[in-house]
Parts: sequence; C-alpha cells; structure tokens
Amino acid sequence: MPNIGKIIRVNALPPIGERETNVIYQVAAPGSPSYTDYAVDESGDLKTHAVVNGTIPLELADNHISITNADLLAEGIASQAEYNLNTRERLAEKVTIPLTDGNAQDYPKIIGMNDNGEVAKLPAGDLGKNVANSSLTSVAGAGLTLGANWILNTSGLYYSITGLSDVSNDSTFSTFLSQNASGRVGKTNGKQPFLSLPTTLTNAEKTVWKTAMNGGWTTATMSVASILPPVVDRSNKPSWITLKGANLNLPPTSFKIELCTEASTDLNPVVVAEIPGSQVQLYDNGTDLSFWFNFSTIAEGKYKIRLWNGVAYYLTGANTMLQVVNSTVPFIPSLIWSYAEFTPGTGTMIGGNSSVTYNSNQTNKAYAGNDLTTVSAGKSSELFGADDNFYLRMGINITNVQVGLDNNTPFVIGLCNSMDSVALTDLSVIKGRGIINYRGGGISIYPDLSSQVVSFWAIYTGEMLIIRNNGLFTISVTMNNTTRIYAKAAPAVALSLFAMIGNSPSATTASFNILEQYKF
Repeated sequence: MPNIGKIIRVNALPPIGERETNVIYQVAAPGSPSYTDYAVDESGDLKTHAVVNGTIPLELADNHISITNADLLAEGIASQAEYNLNTRERLAEKVTIPLTDGNAQDYPKIIGMNDNGEVAKLPAGDLGKNVANSSLTSVAGAGLTLGANWILNTSGLYYSITGLSDVSNDSTFSTFLSQNASGRVGKTNGKQPFLSLPTTLTNAEKTVWKTAMNGGWTTATMSVASILPPVVDRSNKPSWITLKGANLNLPPTSFKIELCTEASTDLNPVVVAEIPGSQVQLYDNGTDLSFWFNFSTIAEGKYKIRLWNGVAYYLTGANTMLQVVNSTVPFIPSLIWSYAEFTPGTGTMIGGNSSVTYNSNQTNKAYAGNDLTTVSAGKSSELFGADDNFYLRMGINITNVQVGLDNNTPFVIGLCNSMDSVALTDLSVIKGRGIINYRGGGISIYPDLSSQVVSFWAIYTGEMLIIRNNGLFTISVTMNNTTRIYAKAAPAVALSLFAMIGNSPSATTASFNILEQYKF
C-alpha cells in the first residue's frame, strides 16, 4: 500500500463516488474546533478511523453516519439517529397488509383522513354509493349543481319520478318541462308545444280534441241551408226564427248567435244585435236551431246570422239571409176548388179556404194493395200572384192507415200553375211528395228530389214550408223530427194549391191545412 500523505479537511465526508483515494479526510463537526479523521485507501474504501487514547477504537455512533441523500436532507434528516426516529414514526402509522377477504357487514369500518393527515373510522357500507346503485335519502340542504353538461341516457329503461305532490290547482305552477329532438330538457310556458300540437294530430284526432275542448259538443263545420221564415216584420212582438242546416248542435254553455249587416264578412263582421241565450232553443240533432227576437229594435234590411260554437264562428252567406221588413201581409184566402176523380162525382176530396181533405171511397176505386193509380186530385183558385214573394206553412195529417197490408200509396201536396186544369196527373210546380206505407205503418214525405231516399215512420203528422223570394223557392218538410230542405228556381206564374193521392188497400183519410201564410 502506498504511503498516504494527503490530508483534506472538510465539513462533511463527500459521497463515495466523489471521494479522493489515498487521502485522510478530517471532518469537523459543525461548531466544533476538533476533527474526525477518515482514511480512504486506493480503492476508495473507508478505513477504520483513528482511536481514542491510542488504544480503544471508537464505537460507531449516530453522528459518525453521514446522510447524503438530498430528499432526506430536505426533510431535515441529517443523521442516522434522525433517520431512525423518522422511520419508526412512519412504521407506527402503517397498517399491516391484511390477508383476509371481508365484507361491509363483518368489517363495517374503513379509515379516512383529513387534509391535516388526521385519520378516523368511517362506515364501510357507504363506500361506492352513488345515484345509480343506491336508494338514497337526502338531508337538509342537499342538491346537485352541475358544473358541466350532463346527460342521462336511460338506454330504453324506465325512468320514473314518483311521489310528487299534486299542484293542479296551484296557480304558481305555470311552467312545463319540455324536450327538443336531441333530448335536451328545458322549461317552457307551453306556447311552442301547443302551437305545434295540430301538426302531430290526424284529422280524426283533431276532431276528438276539439270536441273534448268544447265540452263534448261537436266542433264540425257549421252550415245553414235555410232560414225559416226568411222574412219577418218589425212588429213589436217576438218572432221565432228556425235555422236548418248541419252541425248546429251548439254547446249550451258556450255559444253565441248574432245578427250582422248584409255587408259583413268573416274577417269584418258588423254585429247589430246578439240574441240572449234565454231566447234560444238548442237541439241535439244538429240540423235545427231556433230563437226568438223582437225585430222592432233593428232597422229594415237584410241580415246575416253569425254562430259561435265555442271554438269557431260561422257566418251565413248571401243566399241565406234574414230579411226584416216594415210589415208583412197575412191573409185568409178565399179559394174555389176543382177536382178530378177516378170515378167522377164520388166526392172523395173537399177543399176550403185554408185546407183540402181526402176520404177514400171504394165507389171511386176498389181498395187494392200495390195499386199506385192516382184516384183523386184537387186544385184551388189562385193563391199567390206571379210576382208575389210569400211564406206558406201547411200541416199534413194521415189517418186510418191499416198496418200489415202490402201497399205504398203515393201522394203530393204543393203549388201548381193556376192556369192548368185539374187532372189525375202531377201538375205541381213546387211540392212535397211522399208514400203512405201500410206494411211499415207510417208515411214518408220529402221535397221534390228525385234522388231522395224514402224512409218510413210510424207517425202520421208533419209540416211543410214553401217560401218564394224573388223567383227562388225553398221548401222544407218535417216529419218525425227529421227535416229535409230543397231549393229550386221556378217560372214566375200565378200559383194555386194542388193535392193528389193514389189508391190504398184500406180506408184512408188525409188532410192538408194552411197554418200560416203572408206576402212580403
């Protein structure tokens, strides 16, 4: 071994990789004038340091161990003693790694720590709980505030919110939850969903919805085919008006009937008067609507009628107006009748000033089933002039019909040209025609419409209205609460009453009576 002749004094023994070889390091303890010698041989190995008193080697002490690790030094550990103490303290805080698998029931506690490193026992049963796997119960102040967009994808599974309180009658709850096509949820006052609702409904569903919104009453498009009578005077008295049409079954709690000027339009109605609800008679059949009004309160002229069914308005057109005149001219006619019979002179038909009656007689023609031969006819003298506008209401009565026999007996009641001679043929210009059905036990009468379907009722009375207004005839026939209406143009001729009837299988009586008539 070469002689060591170099002594180096330092405050701390350098790390192994930085020491010189064949030297003695004299390390001074901090704040001390004495040194401790450390000999390093040519291999860099540290030799036994000098002995005390020259005989007994010093025991290896804590302060003889040099701490060179920077992290330990940064933590304030500069000696072996400090390192040993720190290690013991850390080990005291560690838990031995368990070898047993347990559960929250057998091992109900876990360890929690706060920001200061203080630890406590916590319930193991709460570990891993969240809204997706637990039946949680909130506490005061609980809530969820989102810090970013949040999506809940149900993946087609049920998502329910139950137990909500009923706020149907709470006016403060006026906002709806709504969702767009992408699933985003927001609040709305309901305007946009309700505006888009009609586009999602079929026509049938729209009708159901509108009807329900109208209290169960129809909201189908209203129409008025005729106004009866079409003319009223300004007498200081109630005058009844009947509307005939379709979908006129207005809801009793939500309807309105108004008189509007002739120039009124759907977009610009000019209301002259509203009919009080107490003066209106509603019907369920949808074809009839009646009201009374004292027309002395409005001026002469033509008026349209506007209806409100709780959902929509309907304004009658130019051909269905009510005319208010200063006065009408009721009269009792003085009529002379002429007759035609299958056997002349048998007296089966008798006419008066306001009626004509028929009494069957086998002398005229023997009773027979399915015999459609006309057996009696009657024609009055002139009732209305060629230029007269008029209103005529007649009653129809059929009696002594024997049920169970096979026969359909035709009859006609109406108006004919006064210049025509009576005959056993249909002379009528405007009429109601019908069939007495013995097998069905009733009669059917209907306006002069070749396409009209015959139906039979077990009743024997009815009414017929004929109105002529500036060359246009309107005829309305009502039997068994069913009304049929027909309008047609006819030549401007003077008119007479006309009636005819066919043969029957048994004794039959019929009468046609003028109930009301006037000119305007």
